[in-house]
Amino acid sequence: MNSAFDAVPAGVIHLSSDLRILAANREMGALIARDTGELVGESLDVLLSAPSRILFQTHVYPALKADGRVEEVFLTLASSTGDPIPVLLNAVRSPGPEEPAYMGLLVRIRARSRWETELLAATLALEGERAASQRLAEELAVTAADLRVRHAEEQRNREFRDAFIGVVSHELRTPITTIYGMSHLLRERHASMAPETLGDHLGDIEAESDRMRRLTEDLLVLSRAEGGRLDVAAEPIVVRNVVQAAVESERARSTTHRFIFDAPSGLPIVLGEDVYVGQVVTNFLSNAAKYSPSGATIHVTLTSEAGGIAVRVIDAGSGLGAQVPDRLFDLFYRAPDAARQAPGAGIGLFVCRELVQAMGGRIWAAAAPPPAAGGAEFGFWLPAAAVDDDDGD
Repeated sequence: MNSAFDAVPAGVIHLSSDLRILAANREMGALIARDTGELVGESLDVLLSAPSRILFQTHVYPALKADGRVEEVFLTLASSTGDPIPVLLNAVRSPGPEEPAYMGLLVRIRARSRWETELLAATLALEGERAASQRLAEELAVTAADLRVRHAEEQRNREFRDAFIGVVSHELRTPITTIYGMSHLLRERHASMAPETLGDHLGDIEAESDRMRRLTEDLLVLSRAEGGRLDVAAEPIVVRNVVQAAVESERARSTTHRFIFDAPSGLPIVLGEDVYVGQVVTNFLSNAAKYSPSGATIHVTLTSEAGGIAVRVIDAGSGLGAQVPDRLFDLFYRAPDAARQAPGAGIGLFVCRELVQAMGGRIWAAAAPPPAAGGAEFGFWLPAAAVDDDDGD
């Protein structure tokens, strides 16, 4: 790669038709902390994280071959230090009748953000210099203030998107790998598999598919909540029926746990959306099963309290420890002990809080009540629907 390409403040790679690296500039090596000379002759796969390799082979490379170019594709590079490097890829097919080759430009997203910030600052400075009168100066001040607000909002959104993409790509890696691997294995060897083995593989596919389904439901709520568009219909709900259905569903999934459901008769009606109530309860139950040991009992109770209904899910896990309970409902937050015990995205409890608050309720986390020696209680309260006591007089 010549010195002109080494001067480019972004990674540049030259690829053969079979995606082997023919050349790479100095910045490409700096991005992944490897010597540029070591990259020549290697497959492009050595640069990419596992999810990005899948995305490139299934979507990006076919589009590049068909259209001759791809633009603004989000990928993560595999650094020699082990840290994922988020980049945007632009690539084109080299012109000419010979065997096709490809040129790629990889810009680190953090760097692009810095350039955009500097460009905005330069623009505002230029506008200030062109101010010719007090009226124009006032107009520019208003414009500058508006730009600062928009820029701050865009910066917050960009940081959220970066964190969102990082978390989601990490959370999708396991189910995608499992589903892809098990499906490929079944397609190749199902005829020779024992029925028990076949059933185990199908169970893995079903479990990971359900995990992706629940993650997708949480992400839909998350996107609406972040955009200020989380609207909840005010429909009458029989909470007992919704919670009981969620318990039965989790009981079928978590066969190594015992679930006890306790709900008195005569509970009031609440207003909200039964789908969202079910989503909150399912998240609570899934977490309870995840952090409780095999064979443990999980208690689910409904009580009439303070003009509404309280739903509690009490697990048999290690409890909250020294954690501040309210922090558990922050977006992307995971308690250190929980992160060591089981994988998670730090999205589910945030979604639960947004849904409960949108339905006019409140949510909490606390230590499991006596006589439990450990464990945690996750609960929420929804107000009862107003009763029309007009007797018609």
